[in-house]
Amino acid sequence: MASDLTLTVLSKVIPARAASEHRDGVSPGAYPVDFTVRVSGTVNVKDDATPKTPTTSIPVKEVLGMFIARSGAHREANIKVLRECLTEMLTSKGGKGGAKGSISPEFDAAWSDTVGAFLETLPKTRVRGEVEMDNVTVEIIED
Repeated sequence: MASDLTLTVLSKVIPARAASEHRDGVSPGAYPVDFTVRVSGTVNVKDDATPKTPTTSIPVKEVLGMFIARSGAHREANIKVLRECLTEMLTSKGGKGGAKGSISPEFDAAWSDTVGAFLETLPKTRVRGEVEMDNVTVEIIED
């Protein structure tokens, strides 16, 4: 069984994207493999960094759905405005930067205050130290 250090080094010298870059050159089928990978060099594993506040994905569609459902007498008007906003965002730059200037300071404060308060309740996540490779050579010997 390979050691943690060996697997860490392999993940650095042969990143996952390398496999996807070469996948198109391999036809479907079963292939026997027998090769050796020799990696030489120096690995520098740095200390873990200070734990950080995790990030989270906001379920925006669900939040908007709850907002509409709780809109009461303003429900139909809010749905109309939502449709207008969705249409505008989808037709202006595909949503990339189209909202600049249309987000009010009150909305921005409510969003960041609420999300920030929630994130502070989550446990801090460990930030692993970087793994650096120096003078690395990779040799693949196919038998």
